[in-house]
Amino acid sequence: MERLFNLVRKILTIISSTILAVLTIIIITSIFSRFIGISLYWYDEVSSILLAWLTFYGAALCALNRNHMGFGNLIVSMPYNIKKYIFFLNEIIVISFFITLAWAGFYVLSIFGDETLTSLSFITQAMAQSALPIGCVLFIIAEIISMPKAFKSILENKTQDDEEIEQALRNVNNSVDIKMAKEKLS
Repeated sequence: MERLFNLVRKILTIISSTILAVLTIIIITSIFSRFIGISLYWYDEVSSILLAWLTFYGAALCALNRNHMGFGNLIVSMPYNIKKYIFFLNEIIVISFFITLAWAGFYVLSIFGDETLTSLSFITQAMAQSALPIGCVLFIIAEIISMPKAFKSILENKTQDDEEIEQALRNVNNSVDIKMAKEKLS
């Protein structure tokens, strides 16, 4: 399961980073093209679509890493038996919401038919708006993949903050600078 978790994290990171890079390049190019008197008529429509894609794919990455806002401290402070039920109730609610949203997204895509973007007629509206249902499916996958690790953390009374602090401490202890400083002190 850890290998699948890492693979999905790597894929979502690459996709999100690529979308962000393309969005940045398009906006910077459009700014400089205006200075030389050439206006890119399509950049506004494309950049808003890429921002939506970045939002949904980035949200799936955050779900995988359990970085969304939540009530981790509240759940950790509950009695053992109650926290198990609250955890699974929360997961059921979140996954059900995104199943509904994905279904609605696929339904909306079917309504577009052969419509295309206003500025780029070779790109269909369905392709441009596909971030909603695909992002929701990725969010569901991320929730399911990260669930065992999150459940274990809850049972060990660890919050996301605790895990981030532990990871930062591991990173510091493994840093080359710290190792060199320890050698010089020895």
